[in-house]
Amino acid sequence: MTSFPDYFISGGGQLLSLATVAVIWLTFAALGALIAGRDRVRDVDPLFGWALVCLVFTLMGVFTALTFTVIAMALGGTAAAAAVIVIRRDGGLLSAGAVKIILLGAPLFLMVSAMAASQWDEFSHWLPSIRFLLESDGFPARNNVFTGGSFPAYPYNWPLASYLAGRLGGGLIENTGGIFNILLLFTFGLLIVRLIRGILNLDQDAVPGWGLVALGGLAATLFNPTFTQKVVLTAYADTSSAVALGAAAVLGWFMLEALAGGRAKEAYRLSWQAGLMLMLLINLKQANLVLCVILIGSLVLVALRDPDIHIKESWKLLAGLILPPLVIYAAWRYHVATELSGQEFRFRPFADWHLAIIPQVLWKMLTVLAKKGLYLGIMVLATLFAIRGLIRFRTGFDRMAIIAGFAFIGYNAFLFLTYIASFGPNDALRAASLWRYNMHLGLIAVAFAAYGLAMLWRTKLAPRMPEKPLAWISVLLILIVPVIFAKKIRFDLEEPKPHYRAVAVKLDSILPEGSRFFVLDPRGNGESGIITRFDLGPSRTFVGKLAAFDAISTELIRTVFKSKFDYLLVHSISPSVIEALDLPLKERTSYLLVRDGTAWRITNSWPYP
Repeated sequence: MTSFPDYFISGGGQLLSLATVAVIWLTFAALGALIAGRDRVRDVDPLFGWALVCLVFTLMGVFTALTFTVIAMALGGTAAAAAVIVIRRDGGLLSAGAVKIILLGAPLFLMVSAMAASQWDEFSHWLPSIRFLLESDGFPARNNVFTGGSFPAYPYNWPLASYLAGRLGGGLIENTGGIFNILLLFTFGLLIVRLIRGILNLDQDAVPGWGLVALGGLAATLFNPTFTQKVVLTAYADTSSAVALGAAAVLGWFMLEALAGGRAKEAYRLSWQAGLMLMLLINLKQANLVLCVILIGSLVLVALRDPDIHIKESWKLLAGLILPPLVIYAAWRYHVATELSGQEFRFRPFADWHLAIIPQVLWKMLTVLAKKGLYLGIMVLATLFAIRGLIRFRTGFDRMAIIAGFAFIGYNAFLFLTYIASFGPNDALRAASLWRYNMHLGLIAVAFAAYGLAMLWRTKLAPRMPEKPLAWISVLLILIVPVIFAKKIRFDLEEPKPHYRAVAVKLDSILPEGSRFFVLDPRGNGESGIITRFDLGPSRTFVGKLAAFDAISTELIRTVFKSKFDYLLVHSISPSVIEALDLPLKERTSYLLVRDGTAWRITNSWPYP
């Protein structure tokens, strides 16, 4: 049974996780502050730096023979020099707001640093990809495409962050993704603070108060309608995609505001800062190209419709928006075309599109989103205001509404296309992962809602409601909510996943290197096989698995037994398993079996906790 302190403390390993992520984050901040210049949106310095690091790794990793270790050392030395320059120039490496939000997030950071990987895609793609980078010290190529990940040709901006933490810490640290994600969300929270301060006509150069900083952190986490702990606190790339897209959208809005206000030089600088966010975004996930195109399209649409923006001036900003993502995208596509052809998600030939099920797919998409009422409500409202703004454009709120509404409609139209043209029919009919994909738009929804609520506060609520109690409530919430919901946040402790991992650790000392094994789990969803394959690593061969979705029969099991493997891991039983094995297996016990001629013999067993 898990005791309450166990939710926050897991041992010395979490200190290593926190320390390595902190060093990498400060490295990003130093590099970002240097390249973005004095006149920048300082709150997102680490994102600027991360974008630069990803560009350097991509260009050097694709076009030179340098190892990643050499590249990392060169960037580390550059970052140290950059830190000295930035501290002398700006008086510090992180803004006061950044320091405050990290301190306010201490309970959450402590809890996330105690977590272990537990989700399917972590074991099937993201963690194997990070481990591959650490072991190969370079990108996958035609002579070594077995990364252990589902799609070796997926972009590597996200795994690179954990690669750097792992290189610093001496090996794979599997929970760094969740820590990075919280830092990313809090960084976006500081952008929301800047947005709110602008609407309330507050001094942007003044140090934000604790209450306002806490409110920004809550906007990106607790009040974020797409915050799902089983995605955010994992190695998934969806949160980083949402932050990069949201930051690009807010910076793009700042850019349009500056252009409409006649501040062309400021708008030009902001266009390059937004371009850095798009460069980061486009190489986080394969489909993020679409998000980049949609966002740039929305910004162009605003510029065309806004009567305060001169078209000739707006066209000059496109270079800053387009060139950074184009450079990194072209470099990676060259590598995929020459080294990794066929190793990514693809569209089917038109003849194989699922045209007959279009109505069912549309209905399923609608029902999935309807269950997420707050998110859907915000985005429908944004779309309605966007339509109104296109008809009668008036204020900066119309700019934000068009950005949000265009993103919502455009991205879901693309997702519908993928269900018809790329997914299998079963996944299309259930609109597989639609909610997770819509999380990419979650922080644009937060920015739109924050803008509208800030306007409401300024015009209606401020005279009636005292600020200090609200500030203290915000601080209290961000500190105590992780404590109150500790059990829910620590989903990695939910059985049977810890049992699967514990058994895999035992197997690592039992199975000889080069052995071949199969996982049989007729009552499970198949994750036991994915987890075991990851934990045993490439030194043993995972032949396959059978789980509840495989319609297991005695005949199927006996057919599988004809394959070449010597070890069988059984995590659950059924009448078919008992009949095929003819062994006295018990419920709620895992067994390791070894082939003995034409039969199987039990060598080890582990009861479920």
